[in-house]
Amino acid sequence: MLSNSQIQTWKEQGAVICQLPGHVAEPALEWLNSNFTLDQIDSSHLDFGTPDKEFEFPTFINALDDLVLCEPLIVAAQKLLGTADVRLIQADLWPKIGVAEGLPEAQANTDQRMHMDYGNNTVLHPQWDTPDVVAAIVYYDDIEETGGGTGYVSRRGVDDPVYQAPFVNMPGQAANPFFNDRATVESWFKKNNPRAYELRQQLYEREEVVQFKPATVLFYRHDLWHRGRPLVAGKLRRVHNLAWKRADARGVCHWNEGFARKSYYGKVESIIGRSTPLQRSVLDFPLPGDSYWSIERLRNVEARFAAHGLDVSEYLEKLDAKF
Repeated sequence: MLSNSQIQTWKEQGAVICQLPGHVAEPALEWLNSNFTLDQIDSSHLDFGTPDKEFEFPTFINALDDLVLCEPLIVAAQKLLGTADVRLIQADLWPKIGVAEGLPEAQANTDQRMHMDYGNNTVLHPQWDTPDVVAAIVYYDDIEETGGGTGYVSRRGVDDPVYQAPFVNMPGQAANPFFNDRATVESWFKKNNPRAYELRQQLYEREEVVQFKPATVLFYRHDLWHRGRPLVAGKLRRVHNLAWKRADARGVCHWNEGFARKSYYGKVESIIGRSTPLQRSVLDFPLPGDSYWSIERLRNVEARFAAHGLDVSEYLEKLDAKF
């Protein structure tokens, strides 16, 4: 799904745009267009994320959960992070509805301020030359109808003035108060930190906009300047926000609740059962051949999940090959 040049663009500039294969996205799009339309969602929900975490993975809607765990996305994350050992840390389907001008308040999500995502995803600070997280937005609509294209600022080399660490010229960092609305944020910086205000104006001047259609994917870094732009009033835009980390990443937190939390009822277990080894691996289920496995551990896991479809033959083959 990603060429070598696209991978390099992500590493150097911070973002790359591609398209999911049609057969991968089609089941999710069909479900959404029947079950997640403007007349079927809470139109008063204007914040980021799904209301009440209803559509965070695992949703137990096969079309949605299978898209989150589709191998093209996992392989792309592996290539971008330069390792086969990656973990899913975020998967959330959510709606955004366009509102009339004049409605937004200081914390409104309708016309976002420029920001980076690392602030509420890690207790540390990102290092540009060693990225440990890749985030993605999967779009299910057409910008020509909805508006709301994500704005982002590509990095222009190591001397780019807007990408000089530490990255603290934003709300919620270095004791700056947190506001979400663009106008509120920039008014505060203009009054209280003119130098940061001038830097931030450069960001808006350099803003590029994702021209999405159904199944477009924006892969981006947690240290990329970006923001959510206004939608056309009354229009609905649906996206999946996803993120993966290197398994050895330090300080990176898990956004979703634990994936095993809703076990006991066969639904989480069925995801484990029907998934491929690669798909399971992003849920921290070790790959075949991993040093974690012993015959005892493998038989115990088989006893737990065989009734839900887990086939351990590939794991056994790799285990036998070690001896």
